[in-house]
Amino acid sequence: MERKARRTLINISAGQPQLAFEEPARLPEFTTPEYQMAILPARISAGAIDFGVTAVVYGVFIAVTQFQMPAGLVLDRRLVGVYGAGFLILLGVYFMLFMISSGQTVGMKVRGLTAVTRDGDPMAPGQAIVRGAGYFISIFPVMVGFLWALIDPERLTWADKVSGTYVKKV
Repeated sequence: MERKARRTLINISAGQPQLAFEEPARLPEFTTPEYQMAILPARISAGAIDFGVTAVVYGVFIAVTQFQMPAGLVLDRRLVGVYGAGFLILLGVYFMLFMISSGQTVGMKVRGLTAVTRDGDPMAPGQAIVRGAGYFISIFPVMVGFLWALIDPERLTWADKVSGTYVKKV
């Protein structure tokens, strides 16, 4: 039994679709990878500020709970794991609540950044919730979703991508 080789024929004589080269020219400047790259240091420092704020709040929580424990401070691997997971959950809740309430975290406000839609409008509540959920997705694999902006061609984090939002200077 002889098998015939299959060939793929490409016919370039047929009409080709028109490419819309003017579309990128109509997009706001903040949607370009160059703009996102330029504000990346501000985003990183805003994230560090947010991390610091939540770390201080969580540190106070840990100090109060340890002070109230009758056995005192006994850190074993299990307790460190629980505290670490609690911190990541607090960080995710922090980001989600600030996105829903104002579209910017404390760090973003200090650095003059805000999260907006592709058109530059404030996020709708549903979009803010999706962006907040995107922060959870970005946080739990050891912050990989935030580090993604360093290698992404568009310079967007996972939270940006899942919500279809951008960060821009105010």
